[in-house]
Amino acid sequence: MRNYENHVQRFKNNVLVEVAKYAFEGTLDKNLMKIPYTVSPGPDSHFRCCIYHERAVIADRTHVALGGDPNIDGIVEVLPSACDQCPINKYVITETCRGCIANRCLSSCPVKAIMIQRGRAVIDYDKCIECGRCKESCPFSAIADVMRPCKKACPTDAIKIDKRKNAIINYDNCISCGSCVQKCPFGAIQDKSQIVPVIQAIKSKKSSVYAMVAPSFATQFDYAELGKVVTGIKKIGFRDVVEVALGADMVAKHEAEELLANKEKGEILTSSCCPGFVNYIDNKYPELKKHVSKTISPMKATARLIKSIDPEAVVVFIGPCIGKKSEAKNDASTDFVLTFEELAALIQSKDIDLEKLEAAPLNNASYYGRKFAASGGVSKAVLQCIEDKSKEPIKVELCDGIEACDKTLRLIKHNRFEKDFVEGMACQGGCIKGPAVMHYGPKDLKTLESYSSLAHEPDSKDAIRHFDGLDIPLE
Repeated sequence: MRNYENHVQRFKNNVLVEVAKYAFEGTLDKNLMKIPYTVSPGPDSHFRCCIYHERAVIADRTHVALGGDPNIDGIVEVLPSACDQCPINKYVITETCRGCIANRCLSSCPVKAIMIQRGRAVIDYDKCIECGRCKESCPFSAIADVMRPCKKACPTDAIKIDKRKNAIINYDNCISCGSCVQKCPFGAIQDKSQIVPVIQAIKSKKSSVYAMVAPSFATQFDYAELGKVVTGIKKIGFRDVVEVALGADMVAKHEAEELLANKEKGEILTSSCCPGFVNYIDNKYPELKKHVSKTISPMKATARLIKSIDPEAVVVFIGPCIGKKSEAKNDASTDFVLTFEELAALIQSKDIDLEKLEAAPLNNASYYGRKFAASGGVSKAVLQCIEDKSKEPIKVELCDGIEACDKTLRLIKHNRFEKDFVEGMACQGGCIKGPAVMHYGPKDLKTLESYSSLAHEPDSKDAIRHFDGLDIPLE
């Protein structure tokens, strides 16, 4: 198996592997209490102050790996034992403060929250409004921005701090984007796992279980040939492996038709494949929901395709996106969602050596469907389906990351947006930079391009022509 980029991923993987191993054996209940001692045998701790604290964190991780607190509606949870009481205040005066006589920090503060005591600047946090002007004015860069990484990463201010200085989540504001999970350096916020029910579905053999792999799949398992990973997934117990890129081809064609209809009516259309982006509109700009494409996401389209062929199928989406767990909760077609991290743990729990396997083909989507994984890929696929059908050029806005999405949504809200189609991606770079990928390598875009170029079908319409006779609802 590959080396993870950080210790948070490694310990999360270790817990998931143990949970999966015992779930396959049917001894999970019996061995549940052993997991903290297996992952952290002692006597020395690896990442906490003592072995007891470390095992408490692992126990909390195990709880989330089993599905987490059923009374919490959200798909991410704060692990109380892992939250490290990071600083509450956004700005702090560091030791580099020289106590200069210019006192620009003091004069720049609009609420008089800075004072000089014993020759050094001090912030009165009861007055501070966190505007940052003191930091900008300091000639020694002695004022640091130390806002908690989870709070800083959250685009909807859903992270709050309780009286014990632990992070808590306001689920009414949470858009399930997973940014807090990715950015917390202590791994104190984790997504709830469905790895156990997936294993139970595989073991039951009452129905065939299908793996739907997101296009960014090609960028993650860089330690093995892609075809061998496909074989490895089948060895876990999945009946077949289907590319979600095929669903993306279906979505591109349908969304292209919707875009043309909207353009004729002079209406703006936004993409609907990114749950973080769609949830952000629901949360922050509910009045703009009318602009969101009615076309379902590639995950839903692929699930409906599989179930139109095998009505008894159990379908499992596997990808880089934590938000897909939120999306699946409101859609009966997708049964379970796993991340790439969870897939890697499944492979490891079964002692599958990918290098020793025969490679299996994965050739059922187009170049454009596979490129959905990168920012700009959705627009290219949709425009390719339109080709010369529009009398006028289609004007597209690419929103790479929530900040860019917000800027465009504000323009739409105030009737200052003059383009036809908005591609919104919550993660900068697109799905290949999602919060649940195993690594964020600079070569990911090139890897995706190589994988996309291997597609046998030249475009989306060719890729889905084999399914023209199937009645698959795409709205």
